[in-house]
Amino acid sequence: MLKIKKEPMTAEEVQPTWEMLVDLERKLQRNVRMSRILQPVGLAIFALNLLLATANIIRFIGGALVEEYFMSMPILPQLVEHLPRSSWVGVIVFSILFVYLIPLAICGGIALIFYLTDRKKYEDEREPLFGTEIECAKALTNKAENVYVLRKKLKTQSIYTITGILTALLVLPILIALVQFLMGQSPAVFEIAIALIALLVCLFAVFWIYAGALKSFSLLNSLFYYAPSEWSVYLVYRRADAYWESIDPEEFARREKEEARKKKKRKTAEYESEVPEEP
Repeated sequence: MLKIKKEPMTAEEVQPTWEMLVDLERKLQRNVRMSRILQPVGLAIFALNLLLATANIIRFIGGALVEEYFMSMPILPQLVEHLPRSSWVGVIVFSILFVYLIPLAICGGIALIFYLTDRKKYEDEREPLFGTEIECAKALTNKAENVYVLRKKLKTQSIYTITGILTALLVLPILIALVQFLMGQSPAVFEIAIALIALLVCLFAVFWIYAGALKSFSLLNSLFYYAPSEWSVYLVYRRADAYWESIDPEEFARREKEEARKKKKRKTAEYESEVPEEP
């Protein structure tokens, strides 16, 4: 396992790092709350618009061939009826704007409310750092650890469940059409073949197209609650911790004792695992 050497920060870096961590902690607290709202809301709106845009494109491409089966579906035909289908350019431009712009605009409005509320709450207020050099180093390390834990909570939502649901909704009318063809008195071989090809395309191609679209939207949406990477925050924690250990002899001795105890425990476990069992 690769171990990164601890490089302690200097005493001059303590105060600026503390101010940075205080600001980052507030930002992450806000971003964690925001992500819990923006992720599900944004993905839900995006998924609905993506489904409607897909149905609109299918109607544009298929024309009368898919009209009968499309119109037999509940609700969806009424939602798609007034969407533009005049030309390829119109359909593509509308689909991109409809699918991406609307949910991003809604999420942006929600994010703005969070920003304004948070700014008013913490205006001209910053948690001070005071005490002896060792006390400041300990407080800085604890603050860096808290910020790192907060950053780990800022996770993106999985898109594969929604991708599967969207794909299933698209596959459903194809399956219904296929069953109707097979149950007919004189099954139409050509129509059955078309339905099977459409089913395969949905299962193997559309699924990953949807996954890519949802992933791209999730990344764009995450810009509203952007934060430094976990790795960069962890490095700040490591440097603060190394600084505390370098100036606090009691903390250094405690860690040395703890490390010796762990080594002894590991050696005991290795020895016991090597001792052969009695016959």
